[in-house]
Amino acid sequence: MRYATWLTGDGERARDVVQDAFLRLCSEDPNEVESYVVEWLFTVCRHRALDICRKENRIKPLTDFEIAAKSSDEPSPATAVEQADAVSHVLQALHGLPPNQQEVVRLKFQCGLSYKEISRVTHLTVTNVGFLLHTALKTLRRELKAEFGLNKIP
Repeated sequence: MRYATWLTGDGERARDVVQDAFLRLCSEDPNEVESYVVEWLFTVCRHRALDICRKENRIKPLTDFEIAAKSSDEPSPATAVEQADAVSHVLQALHGLPPNQQEVVRLKFQCGLSYKEISRVTHLTVTNVGFLLHTALKTLRRELKAEFGLNKIP
């Protein structure tokens, strides 16, 4: 117990380490460890204590200050609602486009295809795909500016 306490710095963790070492000893073949039981127990105890200490160093509890200072990677609920609302407006404006423009916009921005890939899918020329995208984005931009009364949308 003293050795485990010295290694872990905590009596509770030391008891767990020693208990684990003796449980492992019980599962060993007595004939194999009989001649060096003491060394075996100290070795197992040491390895288990070091494993616990390493694990606890990786998983350090945050202080209240760290918790308060840590910002979430997730958007705030208000931002999430704003984003969902914006997506809703864009999708609504998208439905107002001609079907061929809707298709190329969806293939470009929802599927991530290149102009060349869109061209192969739709059997349109790459130039025609570019023209349709340009026209669709120009129309969407104009409609969203009018809907929101914004001049900031480029």
